[in-house]
Amino acid sequence: ARLLLEAGAAVNQAAEDGVTPLNIACQEGHLEVAKLLSSYGASRAATPLGTPEENATSAGHADLAAWLVASRGWTPLAHLETLTAARALSLLRSGASLHEGEPTPLQRAAGGEGEVAALVRRAAAPWSPASHSLFPAAARVRAALLVLSLYEIHERQHLDSAGNTNGIAARDFSACVLRFAITRET
Repeated sequence: ARLLLEAGAAVNQAAEDGVTPLNIACQEGHLEVAKLLSSYGASRAATPLGTPEENATSAGHADLAAWLVASRGWTPLAHLETLTAARALSLLRSGASLHEGEPTPLQRAAGGEGEVAALVRRAAAPWSPASHSLFPAAARVRAALLVLSLYEIHERQHLDSAGNTNGIAARDFSACVLRFAITRET
């Protein structure tokens, strides 16, 4: 299933009878498959078979039904235990919000272990050269433009009469300017 989803398979593609892959996974008690499908944004809306929660409950899969209830408000990025680091990075670089859902991905990552939780926590930090790759495309473009233009302006303001930098420009530019000028939402 993971290979198909990574290759772009439609997570909500319904069969002729309207049943989705998540319905089938819940009916059959495949918790890990349900988690994987949910991490790709599988719909939990009702189908002719009912909702995924109803499918899991009626088939006697209490652990799966409980997980579906507990994860109702999660966005794909909140599925920290299921996501690979590459998928989490893709979501972050595509602009996935750290603050949407209940609980939010950032709230789940705050106490979480593992590489994906660490990526989410790093993505919440202010922009820096080290976190640049975790920001969405628009923010990365903005960062590149700002680095070039603001650094030049900043350097000009910190030159002595002989045209030499006074030493603080390079050291404080990132900490004092860029971390506040670039956000995930820009």
